[in-house]
Amino acid sequence: MLSITEENVLINADVDSGGGIISLLTGLLVQNGCVKAEYAGAVITREEQYPTGIPASGLPVAIPHAFADDCVLKPCVAAATLGRPVMFRNMFDPDEELAVVMVFLIALSSKDKNRAAKDLEEVMSIFSNGELLCGLYAAKSAGEFVRILGKREG
Repeated sequence: MLSITEENVLINADVDSGGGIISLLTGLLVQNGCVKAEYAGAVITREEQYPTGIPASGLPVAIPHAFADDCVLKPCVAAATLGRPVMFRNMFDPDEELAVVMVFLIALSSKDKNRAAKDLEEVMSIFSNGELLCGLYAAKSAGEFVRILGKREG
């Protein structure tokens, strides 16, 4: 099951850039004992090399992440809906920029590749369900966001 809890969810976050939302979500994960502060830099560096924007079901999202064993204390996921879109490069066409409205930051450890692969697979499955994605984006609170995720099939 995807490891996302209310304390790692932001609704209607106000940031100016992809790096800004990565830093903001990393801050949540630091506060909640999931990662070290250096994780943000590792994710931003990886994002520059391997973009994670996805034009999912007409609602662009991003899944920034990095394998940074020295920074990840426990694998988990942080998520944010955005008050205004920020630009991320398209995972499938790095020359294209997407105006992303929701971000799932995944804290990964190569020590547990099976768990990391399952979390990535689970997040990707969310993106293929347009109704679920729209419901998550419309959530008015972190609690509602987590409840919607919990009700999904599979």
